[in-house]
Amino acid sequence: MIDVDKLYLTPGMVVRVRHNIENRPKMIVSEKVTRSIRNKDKEDYDTMFLGIKCRWFDTTGRLQEAIFNTKDLELIEE
Repeated sequence: MIDVDKLYLTPGMVVRVRHNIENRPKMIVSEKVTRSIRNKDKEDYDTMFLGIKCRWFDTTGRLQEAIFNTKDLELIEE
């Protein structure tokens, strides 16, 4: 069995994209994004995790926001 370290991100943490791309910004985690789907058989809702919403400023100073998979993010130790 492979032991994988899990990263739990909470709002306020500083992260960046794990992939080595040009001009990857430091981003702040704003929230965990989930969706609820109604289950007709059980008359309740199933919740599924979509990703982590992050915010950052681009090179022009505009605020950007996107949802990322947790596997694509790494925590920045500051």
